[in-house]
Amino acid sequence: MKNLLKYAAGAFILALALSSCREEPNYSDVPAITFDRIEQYTYTANKITRDTLIIAVDFQDGDGNLGLDRIGPDGTQSGPDFEPPFNPGSQYFYNFFAIPQVKRGNTYTSLPEINGRFPKLSMDGKPEPLEGEIRYTITSFSTDAYPFADTIRFEVYIYDRDLNKSNVVYTDDIVLYQGL
Repeated sequence: MKNLLKYAAGAFILALALSSCREEPNYSDVPAITFDRIEQYTYTANKITRDTLIIAVDFQDGDGNLGLDRIGPDGTQSGPDFEPPFNPGSQYFYNFFAIPQVKRGNTYTSLPEINGRFPKLSMDGKPEPLEGEIRYTITSFSTDAYPFADTIRFEVYIYDRDLNKSNVVYTDDIVLYQGL
């Protein structure tokens, strides 16, 4: 029994030492994204069919400076994440860009982009490598605005707080209003 405790303690210390040697990943400070999936939820209310779409992209970022506050500390659009270059009307006000593209034959035609903000992913503000998934929900597809069951895809990219643009990815094709 005495030997068992001695060896168990030694094994624990060795495991602890080896786990503390884990190297941090070495990602670029420019965010990189990969398309993961697009989820489609279709429902009808008051004779209008609507699609809610969720675009999921995986990301890697070397300094972890992803995300912007959606609202300032005082409950309004104030604070550092609403001052230039992130001020309303600026091209950097949004940090998630999804450009719907309608498929016509073998070509795609872009529609007006659907942009939004995803929140800060590192709360302590320290530069550190981050990886994970961003899920962005789009609820604006309805038969009153988009009357046809079109095949669409999205061109997607993000910006970090240093204004670095990620690579561009494309979602899989989906057919609107087919989830019923």
